[in-house]
Amino acid sequence: MSGWWMVSYVVLWCLVVTLAVVVVALARQVGTLHLRIGPTGALESDDEGPPIGEAPVPVAAIDTEGRPATIGGPAEAQLLLFVSAGCRMCAEVAPGLKAAARAGGLKPYLIAENEHGNEHDRMGLSRYGARTVHSTEIFSSYEVPGTPFAVVLDPYGIVRAKGTVNNLEQLEGLVDTAAGRRVESSEGGEDARAHDRTS
Repeated sequence: MSGWWMVSYVVLWCLVVTLAVVVVALARQVGTLHLRIGPTGALESDDEGPPIGEAPVPVAAIDTEGRPATIGGPAEAQLLLFVSAGCRMCAEVAPGLKAAARAGGLKPYLIAENEHGNEHDRMGLSRYGARTVHSTEIFSSYEVPGTPFAVVLDPYGIVRAKGTVNNLEQLEGLVDTAAGRRVESSEGGEDARAHDRTS
């Protein structure tokens, strides 16, 4: 009887070693696949949100501190992050808004979907260091397809980048894309023409 126990013991150890080798091989394959795919950029679609290269009509609003705020228009470059209550991704992206905006020389704004601040205060939006505006009008004006959605406006109020963002890397990528497009447009003289249209 002890011989059978010894055989089963050896067989079990052989199975454990084999399983360990398989797990290591699978982990290596997953790591290789992850490196090949890499981080994906923001989901930018021509059919969603405000058109690239155009300036949405400025919208006057009041932020959660009771101060007047103007979304869009010639004045300051802005990074708008559209969020909504119950959006788990919004809560993950919002903390990085201020840092991403600072890196791109932009003024950060959180645009909350509803008109009532209490519901969004539970998300703690005020702690992210960005001015927060509750306005369904802005959501409608910018044709926001869903949240979290980011829009980068240059100092002339022109849309330089937009897209659905699910993490900080995508938000930073959107800011970099906007900066690149701004350089291209300034080299082509588009900024001067845009300034003439908006002034």
